[in-house]
Amino acid sequence: MTVSQARFLLDRSVGGRLLIARLREGGWDARTLAEEYGDERAQRMPDEEWIAEGTRSGYVLLAKDHRVATRPLEARAIYVHDARVVTFARGELTALEMGDLCMRHERAIHRLAQVQPPFVMALSETGLRRKRLNVV
Repeated sequence: MTVSQARFLLDRSVGGRLLIARLREGGWDARTLAEEYGDERAQRMPDEEWIAEGTRSGYVLLAKDHRVATRPLEARAIYVHDARVVTFARGELTALEMGDLCMRHERAIHRLAQVQPPFVMALSETGLRRKRLNVV
């Protein structure tokens, strides 16, 4: 699989310009919420809305907080819309650390575009781990 086959949409919590620049330098097809929906709308979008719209547009979603899998509204949106979500297992990472981690596990992350949704995968130093979705 080539890097360009997967498209990524970054949540506003993942470091903005630094992370997006790092991913693009690596050849990733990645956009921020502000680029996709305009800055004003991106700031107001509830998680359930950007999850639904980003998924409909064919993106793998990149978010900072792995707890989206356990919060009922976000987990339901991921489930209902068949979202593919990659999060970071550690919330205190800087944008540069997140970028380095993405590049180290680039191949596995890009393969997720071919994995049957819905899912949330937490990314750590050791790789990707599936999170259980909290849906009833």
